[in-house]
Amino acid sequence: MIHLICGPIGAGKTTLARNIAEENGAIRFSEDEWLKTLFVPDAPDGLLSESPEAVASWAIEKYERCREKIWLVCDQLLNQGVSVVLDGAAANFDQRNFIRQRAKHHNVAFKLHYITADRDVRKERVMNRNKDQGDTYSLEVTEGMFNMMESFFEAPNKKELEGANKIAF
Repeated sequence: MIHLICGPIGAGKTTLARNIAEENGAIRFSEDEWLKTLFVPDAPDGLLSESPEAVASWAIEKYERCREKIWLVCDQLLNQGVSVVLDGAAANFDQRNFIRQRAKHHNVAFKLHYITADRDVRKERVMNRNKDQGDTYSLEVTEGMFNMMESFFEAPNKKELEGANKIAF
């Protein structure tokens, strides 16, 4: 089974993904954690002081590389009957549809989990996460990056939400 966690920045995706993985004996993949480990240590000095567009330009290709490697592992797990939980790569319809198609390809169930919260609540969570750097912290997100990510996220449409697990905080 593929569990896909979808929601805007700061909604609680990683916390939900961890809970679902534990409850279902599934393997969890978080793109932000992969990016943090594989690429952030080599990021150019001062990257976060640059424009959000510059940060996005640096990160986009790296996220794509993470997704490619994550799918190599996911394909093997799904072929072995192991469920996966995907935290990330669900910011728009096309990304979510790609994952639905992967579920069909592997003949496994697909479950969308859509989590959201009020924008101000999410922004406060993200800024606090930057300061606290607790268990769900992977990457620093500046206010400009937060605003840019807000513009990238496309909420699931009515048809996508049929049968989905919807959570609002």
